[in-house]
Amino acid sequence: MRRRSFVMAALGGAALPTLARAQASSPAGAAPPLIEPQNALEFAFVSALSNESMRPVFRRYLLDTHVALATAGAGANAAPLEVEVREGFRAGAIFTSAARVDFVLGANAPRVMINGRAAFERLRGKNVVINYRLAPMLTLEPEDVARYLEAPGESSAGPSQ
Repeated sequence: MRRRSFVMAALGGAALPTLARAQASSPAGAAPPLIEPQNALEFAFVSALSNESMRPVFRRYLLDTHVALATAGAGANAAPLEVEVREGFRAGAIFTSAARVDFVLGANAPRVMINGRAAFERLRGKNVVINYRLAPMLTLEPEDVARYLEAPGESSAGPSQ
């Protein structure tokens, strides 16, 4: 996983109020807002930053639990939304919950709720970003996505609640 990267905002008293502001109102270059974990996947994600033993747990939860795959249009079969993470690096956007999509892209942004493995299947061969414009954020290159998909498990490609 050559260029996989974690982005973590510094946790300070001033950083917490930014959670309430819309991402679009943040000045350029400002640290991304730090998520407050709301589900098991997010707890594992945040824990994996400082606890190496939590990384396999995070990877398993990412594949097995429901995530929000941002899409370019409405409908369960719409193409995944690709965002520009940095200059020259576009990636399919996966979020750890619908609330994270709402915060970053807006409440009306199209998405499909599917398990992480199904989201990765739809993004096979592409870059992926988990929790775009939030902290923590994880970027994966196509070979990283392929390695995730090699892990045992089943894909539930259909949308769910």
